[in-house]
Parts: sequence; structure tokens; C-alpha cells
Amino acid sequence: MTTKLIDLRQAREGAPDRLSELQAYLAQLVGESFRFARISYGDELTLHFGDLRPARSPKLRKQPYGAYVLGVRASPWLLKSGNAPLVLSGGIDIGITSDFGKPVSKEELAAHPFVELDSVVLRAVPFVIKPSNALGLQLRFSDGSTLHVLPSPPAADENDEQGLPALADWELASPGGLLSAGPGLVWAFKPASSTGSESMQTGEGN
Repeated sequence: MTTKLIDLRQAREGAPDRLSELQAYLAQLVGESFRFARISYGDELTLHFGDLRPARSPKLRKQPYGAYVLGVRASPWLLKSGNAPLVLSGGIDIGITSDFGKPVSKEELAAHPFVELDSVVLRAVPFVIKPSNALGLQLRFSDGSTLHVLPSPPAADENDEQGLPALADWELASPGGLLSAGPGLVWAFKPASSTGSESMQTGEGN
């Protein structure tokens, strides 16, 4: 068995043929406990893991955040509960009629995230979505739940926007830095010393 050390103090940019390296950076999430889900600015789903920390901003003092925060940005996602026959989806058109299933509010999702509290992340696996030319993400939890992040191609008007930085399809903020995937088949890791990743964790700067 080969033992390898991943240095999270170094910036890194990757291409689709380096998925194994992206998965290596995601390894920092494995073993962390799920704390809660939150819908942040722009209706973005965020999942919080690890030790809870107080927000730095006084106006957000009642909103602690996890040491690790996964944000799906505007990407569609699918969450399958491991302790009940329930599927929760956001932004995905799965071809079912509007009278099948029911809408879930932000408050309901925060109170009942469909993942058992303190469930541990067992696997964090990136994969290529060929029709969209995007990087998806699958998380598996110890309670049997799974999360799939399934980025879709940007709308035409998004491609025409000028002067605005491209938004990642999903991001993982951690004590070590910020891991971002997309748009497209690219990914990057920026160490905490060179990025304000904590602003994503606390909700500041959004």
C-alpha cells in the first residue's frame, strides 16, 4: 500500500483528466460529520460539516457554520434519504407531473434535511457529466443517504454576461482553503492564505 501526503497549502488547478487529484482534495471531507443544511443567498443549498464555529459578523451571530461547507451554487441536485423512501430534488426536471410530490420551503429543509444528524461522509467522488461537459459530485453518508450535484450547461444569457467572474458549479470551503469545480471541466484549489473562503462559510460577502 502506497502512502501519500496531500499538501493543502499549495494552490492547484486541474483538468478533467486529473479527476483522481480532485478526489484527493475532496478526501478532507471524508470522515466529517453532517451538521445541518441551509439555503443561503440566491437560494443556494449549503451543507455544513465538522466542528461548528461562530460567525465572524455580528449580524450573523445566530448562524454558526461548519468547518467544512459544501455549496452547490446554482447547480441542480438530488438527495436520497437513507432512513426513509424519500427523494429531494432542487432544479432538476425529472419529467414528473406537477401534482406529484410537494414543494419544500427553506425552513422545512433546514429543519428536516433528510440526512441523519452527525452522519459521517464515507465517500466524496467527482465524475464527468458528458452531455453537460461539467463536473458532478456524489457524497455518500453513513446513514445510507446520498447527494448528487449535477451541473447543467449555462444558459445562453449567462455566457453573454460581460465583466462578471464565472461562478463555480460547486465549492467546498474548508479550514485549508477553497476547492471549486467548474464551470466546465476545470477545477481549482486556493489555500486559505490566498482566499476569503471563510466568507462563504459565514455568509459574508455574498
